Amino acid sequence: MMVLALAAAMALPSCTFFKTPEARLPRKLPVKLFGLAPERLALRVDGVYYNPNDYGFTFTGGELDLKVDSFYLGHVKIDTVMTIPAHAMFTVPVVVEPDFEKFSNSGVNVNDSVIISFSGTMNGKAKGISKKINISYKGKHMLDISI
Repeated sequence: MMVLALAAAMALPSCTFFKTPEARLPRKLPVKLFGLAPERLALRVDGVYYNPNDYGFTFTGGELDLKVDSFYLGHVKIDTVMTIPAHAMFTVPVVVEPDFEKFSNSGVNVNDSVIISFSGTMNGKAKGISKKINISYKGKHMLDISI
């Protein structure tokens, strides 16, 4: 009996019971420009995801590197914690503080479609097991920038 329990525990980390949440960003992507301080601007984008799993999980944060076309906006740490139901859409707030001077000189035309890409990790907990999964995305979007 003990050997069977030990074998099951050893096999558990290698099984892929958790499907990676799917990015479902809208074609017209809302981007909010705001001030963290008088001389410190940031951008907020809400990452929209779908949980393809047959059970809920607790999103416990993550981090990613974000690009617009070939311009690197920055590294983002996400410390949001929320409960995600099975087969549900959910939104993760992403706040980045790019170098706006370099961005304005980059040649990226935000009035046209741009390629949004990111890669990083997402942390979650399901059925008592914590897991860090790799995430990545690349897609063409119009930016709907508001202040």
